[in-house]
Amino acid sequence: PLPQIPQCQVLIAKPGISVSTKVVYESLDAMELKPEDHPDIDGMVEAIRNGDLYGITARMENVLETVTEKTYPVISELKEKMREEGALNALMSGSGPTVFGIFEEEDKAQKAADRIRELKLSNQIYVTTFVNVSL
Repeated sequence: PLPQIPQCQVLIAKPGISVSTKVVYESLDAMELKPEDHPDIDGMVEAIRNGDLYGITARMENVLETVTEKTYPVISELKEKMREEGALNALMSGSGPTVFGIFEEEDKAQKAADRIRELKLSNQIYVTTFVNVSL
């Protein structure tokens, strides 16, 4: 078991598009992936153990973005907007299209959510937090 991660806010935005997981995986060419496309799992585990939110977010990667972002540029736009508004990092979830950003402060996450709504980049937007429980 890993310890609880530091408290943070999570902005979740799902644009009004559908992404076929099957097509994304069929389009992924593992031979074209660079080492930096992969998440640093060992480093992330160490950052979690150290309670280092910056270390966790610095290691967030999703190789499926290399496929999905090419077809759906709104995913890149969402990530960029979240980072511009103060996200420590933003990433596509799974094969997409949902994007999430990690924020230290709730007001920054809410401001980013308002900006994304204003720009009509997403039709489902939520600001939430992790629920840390001990087993």
